[in-house]
Amino acid sequence: MMISERRESWSRLIRKHRNVYRFGGVWAQALLAAVPWVNAVILVVLLMAVHGQLAVVPGIAFDLPRAPLREGTRSSLTALMIVVSGDTSGGEETLIFFDDDRYVSQDEEQMAMLSERLKNRVTLGRSRELLLLADKRVPHGDVVRFVNIAREAGMKQVNVAEKPE
Repeated sequence: MMISERRESWSRLIRKHRNVYRFGGVWAQALLAAVPWVNAVILVVLLMAVHGQLAVVPGIAFDLPRAPLREGTRSSLTALMIVVSGDTSGGEETLIFFDDDRYVSQDEEQMAMLSERLKNRVTLGRSRELLLLADKRVPHGDVVRFVNIAREAGMKQVNVAEKPE
């Protein structure tokens, strides 16, 4: 057997033809190496986008009108909220006036009576709208609590306005 006719080893044949079995050239190999990193970046961006939609914060969504505000309302039911200084504790308390009656927002029993009064007015009348006039000093939590009570009583719309001076 001559030297030139010497058989090449199996491992040498594989090393010799290794580039035949690879996909594309150098640029394709670099692109394929970057694919996992591109996938990771896309995944992080999608998770951040979805996180903003999944994170729910409790609160009230106000649907503001697109047209300029009109003066006045068609509401026949009106409630008034003001803050007065407390009699004994020296602190302030929020008073709600509805149907010529006075309710203290910090008293659970009076708030239950107010809820019943609102339910009675909803069943008697055609109007399911309520105009709430609140003083600037009324705490936001008291306003939200009253709006929730009015909605539970059956009011479809509660218009909140600032009490004129």
